[in-house]
Amino acid sequence: MFHIESMIEDLGHIFAGSASSFAELKMKFDTFQIDGALVDIDLADGRTGPLAAAWLQERGVASIFVTGQTEVAAEHAAVALGTIAKPVPVEVLGEKLELLRKHVKSFG
Repeated sequence: MFHIESMIEDLGHIFAGSASSFAELKMKFDTFQIDGALVDIDLADGRTGPLAAAWLQERGVASIFVTGQTEVAAEHAAVALGTIAKPVPVEVLGEKLELLRKHVKSFG
């Protein structure tokens, strides 16, 4: 995760924090000030990334999947703005973060 955190900050964005599981996300959510989220498919509590993305969507937070399981992400495309395949190229991360920024701005 540290590598992606560094890339996010190098691209001029603020890394607000992380959660290793869907359960942890729900516990920490009120402490985060986030406009968007990068969500893996498999989290520490199982294949709960799609559930986490749907939960975030219900709270007005857009997500992008970051995963090696692009087929699974495609099955859950309705709850995410897009998918970044691992390993994460910085150019693709930048493009997807810009997509998140535009989405937030259009709803902000």
